[in-house]
Amino acid sequence: MAVELPGSDAQGFAQSIIAQAAATLAERHPDIPPAFVVQLFGRVVPEDVAQLGPADLAMLAARAWEALRERAPGAPKISCETVALQDSGPRKAATVVEIVNDDMPFLVDSVMGELAERRLAVRLVAHPMFGVRREGAALVEIGPADEVPGNRESFIHIHLDPIEDESLRADLAAALAGVLGEVRLAVQDWRPMRERVIAIVDEFKTNPPPLPVDEIAEAVQFLQWLLADNFTFLGVRNYILEGSGLEPDFDSALGIMRARELRVLRRGSELVEYTPEIMAFLKEPRPLIIAKANIRARVHRRVYLDYIGIKRFDAGGNLVGEQRIIGLFTSTAYTRTAQSIPYLRRKIAHVQRRAGFDPNSHSGKALVNVLEHYPRDELFQVDEDTLYHFALAILQLDERPRVRVLARHDRFDRFVSVLVFVPRERYDSTVRGKIGDYLAATFGGDVVAYYPFFPEGPLVRVHFIIRRIGGAFVMAERAKLEQDVTEIVRSWIDGLADALALANPPDKARELLSRYMNAFSEGFHEAYPPTVAAGDIRVIEGLSEQRPLGVDFHHRLEEVQKAVGLKVWSFARPLPLSARVPVLENMGFKVVDERTFYIAPEGRNGAWFHDMLLERAD
Repeated sequence: MAVELPGSDAQGFAQSIIAQAAATLAERHPDIPPAFVVQLFGRVVPEDVAQLGPADLAMLAARAWEALRERAPGAPKISCETVALQDSGPRKAATVVEIVNDDMPFLVDSVMGELAERRLAVRLVAHPMFGVRREGAALVEIGPADEVPGNRESFIHIHLDPIEDESLRADLAAALAGVLGEVRLAVQDWRPMRERVIAIVDEFKTNPPPLPVDEIAEAVQFLQWLLADNFTFLGVRNYILEGSGLEPDFDSALGIMRARELRVLRRGSELVEYTPEIMAFLKEPRPLIIAKANIRARVHRRVYLDYIGIKRFDAGGNLVGEQRIIGLFTSTAYTRTAQSIPYLRRKIAHVQRRAGFDPNSHSGKALVNVLEHYPRDELFQVDEDTLYHFALAILQLDERPRVRVLARHDRFDRFVSVLVFVPRERYDSTVRGKIGDYLAATFGGDVVAYYPFFPEGPLVRVHFIIRRIGGAFVMAERAKLEQDVTEIVRSWIDGLADALALANPPDKARELLSRYMNAFSEGFHEAYPPTVAAGDIRVIEGLSEQRPLGVDFHHRLEEVQKAVGLKVWSFARPLPLSARVPVLENMGFKVVDERTFYIAPEGRNGAWFHDMLLERAD
């Protein structure tokens, strides 16, 4: 029976289960090599193997062998079935996804991306690579990839929490087939896509279009940088300029752009081939545009695709269309210094020149730090003027930390990118959620991504992406955004400081805040606003051994008029309810609710606060 073991114990226990499963497999299925169990499960996370009994592991290995027996060449074989478990303790069943496929990049991460998108709980992942010889679809020989001459085949074996609905399993299998189809297209066309970009570079060099020389040079270096393993090419398609629009040339398409129904731009809620903004780009004196597509990648990483549009010219220098490239920047695009990347380095140099700081001065170095840590995707897309103003606004936070909100509306009206800086001690998931909800409501959309960043210093930066849903866009004033976010991150202590400042001279207000900022419990914070606490402080400050009680008799507006509130502050010791109730009853009242809190100011005796709701007994 499977058990849960920590750390190194799980490693040894998993190896023991695998050995027992191999012996069971040899006994029940002598035609299957016992070593197959080790090849299949030997590299699985030990804690996951330890959750399965040896008999179940042998049964799963036999099923995997059957899956490998036949596979038509050039296409994945996918199954998704719920399997009963007999020997695995509390685990009575698992939905097992099995995929036999030609070995190629992006298989496992693309499959896992689909499962994550569906919020399916993964319990085990095995991904052995086999050397395989087949006659047609039939298996002739199989073994470790480095021992068996022939084709390399990938076998993905995944356990999910049981999915009982057969239609849901069929839908999952169909979705995985679609994902793996895109993977195959991208991998098969990887070299032709690169050759297409190399041809564009050669054309720019040998027959430069009628654009500024520095623009062409930077475009050439950027495309060469993409080719130097800084971009994962997933799709390419030509577009022909006809009249006032762009028409797709499907015969030229490569990778996932071979799918005729695939569109990567949006106008309103509709995916389209081109937008007015793309047509405006074609009229600008620039050879290429870098942006985000409106669809997420299903190959490799589940993020919005990167979009690179390149103008196409004929031999006479006339604009004839656009070469559209979609894919994903690789990790190096995010880890290398921005000043080493074409296009980014030019934006950074522009901001530095315009700011006018001595590069060796504190401000000059601080500005470089701001730009290097600017969200990299945003740095690719933001225009130079906006980057200049935002970079200086961020730089000023070094001198005076405060709430800052910097919003940029995407030129295609697809999203609003918002950089929010808030005090580190105020930031948590609740605050982040409230800020995201506020920005979504303000900009008419919803939060599709957020990226917290914790630099040195007192502030946290959160980059929100608000997807626009519809309606006319209105950019809110920065002062209004910052005022509203300040209110969101405003703490109860901030409110107490303001309330004390209104009722006391500055020195006295600071003294009282220092004494009482930690005096009230979290329960008190939830029950009473800071303005009430400031009034309580005034009463408590007047209490002493000689004057131990303070009383306030009042209507509680939130209650019915026949009810009244009674507050009692008691110096140093509480007043038991048994002592209070008889006195109140003799006065013709009954106590219908009561709350008690201890208030503990710094450096002096505390006070007990009793808040009662009373009604007339008659």
